[in-house]
Amino acid sequence: MQNREKCYFDLHVGRFIASLSLPPADPQAPHPTLVDAILLVGCYFSRAPSLAGYESGLLAAANSNLSTSFHHTDRLHDFIRASNLIAFYYFCKGLYPEAYQQIITSCHMAVTCGLHQIPSSAWTPMGSGEDDDKFLPYPADVVEQGERIHTFWQAFCLDKMISMVVNRPAHLLGGPNADPLLQISTPWPRLLSDYETGTVSDIDKKSITNLYLNQMSSLPGRLETLASLRSQGYALVYKAVNLLSDRPTAQEILVTDSAIQTFTSRLPHLMNSGDCGEIPATPGLSPINYRIVTIHTLAHVASLILHQHGADVSARRRCSTAAQGIAAVIGQLSEMDYQELFIGLGHLWFMAGRILLTIAANANGSVAEQNRNWALVIISALKRVSMVYLPLGFQLRQLQQML
Repeated sequence: MQNREKCYFDLHVGRFIASLSLPPADPQAPHPTLVDAILLVGCYFSRAPSLAGYESGLLAAANSNLSTSFHHTDRLHDFIRASNLIAFYYFCKGLYPEAYQQIITSCHMAVTCGLHQIPSSAWTPMGSGEDDDKFLPYPADVVEQGERIHTFWQAFCLDKMISMVVNRPAHLLGGPNADPLLQISTPWPRLLSDYETGTVSDIDKKSITNLYLNQMSSLPGRLETLASLRSQGYALVYKAVNLLSDRPTAQEILVTDSAIQTFTSRLPHLMNSGDCGEIPATPGLSPINYRIVTIHTLAHVASLILHQHGADVSARRRCSTAAQGIAAVIGQLSEMDYQELFIGLGHLWFMAGRILLTIAANANGSVAEQNRNWALVIISALKRVSMVYLPLGFQLRQLQQML
């Protein structure tokens, strides 16, 4: 459970542990596929050879029980959570096509169950005129509603990351011009403790469309959550990637650029100030908080992607600023921090390094040298993180071949 943040997974730990004492067939018990998936990811994170041998059996059991859950429409929220974790496991093992197919399953079920359009962070009892959804019962209370919000945004982040790695379309889309039936209106996730203590409100409704309307400020006196900022960052990176493949208009680039700048201006500082709510200090590691590193990197990578082909001075300046930002973050990491980083950060570094080396190859003089030097910083970091996540060695070799 202590590693759940690394796979963007969250649940009410106390409730979950208590529910394990119930018979497996009890509707209030976790579906066996979720238990299998949690044990699978736990074995992976343990790095213990004695537990690695259990992974294949747990993966087979998780997939078998996932099929059972689907065919009996049994505890489909657990189905989505388990599917997310299996996709994450495939991703970490470098099985990218399998991860992509698995996250498709998660996304389709999330939309089928309406998790993409949860109306509010607040919960109200089901009215007498309402019926339970035939796929997913009405949430029992606000904590269960909060868990569903977290499950949706976990699927969203994994969908974006995996899709970019395999260079295939993502499945959870939202923002300007999205299909109304598929438009994402589920509010950004709060801390589960916020739901439990009732500090969420019916006005906590900001979602993905607000990213492009400069309406992302939190309620007065309330800090953003790590999960919320991470989800926003992935949305912006994927938007930048998607725009460049669609021959965007100047207005589309302007709107996205404005959203990235607004997002960047609201990010918490990298240092462990203790002021970030759910983001605690990290004793024994570097002065920065490794949990915020991915979020800052998402902001810089989004800007780098959006402006990489710009020929004017402004675009080059934005690329330079983004590259400097990525290099500055890397420069503050300690060796111990690399043990804690999410594998997706390595892929973001690869995307940035590839762009910088491409710019260097098409430039001359100081511009080429500067971009190449920034790429070397990224390659050095990727070399360290690939010692933790071995599949990243392939991306590392690709960058080294571009030098």
